Amino acid sequence: MDQIKIGKFIAYRRKKQGLSQKQLAEQIDVTDKTISKWETGSRMPDASMLLKLSQALEIDVNELLAGEEFSSEEYLKRSESNLVNLVGELNEMDKKRKSGRAGTVIGISCIVFAFLSMVGSSLRLGRITDIFDLPTLLYLSGIKCLLLSTFGWIHHYFNAWKICATRKALPKKDIQPAVQAVKYAAVLTLTIGGITSSIGIFAMLNYTEQWGGMIAPALAQITLTFFYVAVEETVYAILLFQMKYMLLKK
Repeated sequence: MDQIKIGKFIAYRRKKQGLSQKQLAEQIDVTDKTISKWETGSRMPDASMLLKLSQALEIDVNELLAGEEFSSEEYLKRSESNLVNLVGELNEMDKKRKSGRAGTVIGISCIVFAFLSMVGSSLRLGRITDIFDLPTLLYLSGIKCLLLSTFGWIHHYFNAWKICATRKALPKKDIQPAVQAVKYAAVLTLTIGGITSSIGIFAMLNYTEQWGGMIAPALAQITLTFFYVAVEETVYAILLFQMKYMLLKK
């Protein structure tokens, strides 16, 4: 559904009814800010509000969802089209919710494992964490997944991997958000990597008298952080190249 078109149609019908945003809001028990968001297309009316809103604007729900008035001949055709679009959007929202939960679980799991690896390393229970600095790698991945989930990009991020792994031809509307999600992930990787490296540099500068105790581990952390960031950025560059190539073929 075209939110911008629907928003403009709501504004048009409201003005045609001679109502202000505040008056319409009072009729359907919402705030005038909510009406403003609907009319600018930044937000869609909730399903529970569709009937109230259409009655207040003296239009049919199908006309509201289509963002235009239509004749009785077009009614059945548009009704079916709107229903199909609505079901499709509900399915997409369900996928995004599931991806969001998965991203949050992955993010928290990575951070928990990073903490346990750090504890294990300090107790000398797991030397492999000393060699590869697994806590840094897990923190990088965990925080990135949590941020992508928080801002609603994790679904498109997962889609990017799916697109490149299956090489399945998908419509532009699926590939373009995936491209943007990978770009965000690349920026987050650089940012988190920079913060982690800064912590290592700070630790190294504050313990110059203890070369073996603090400086060497801090230097190892900085080096491995740069390595992990470089590897991830290279992978993202390959993902972007493949998806942009798919877009060019459309």
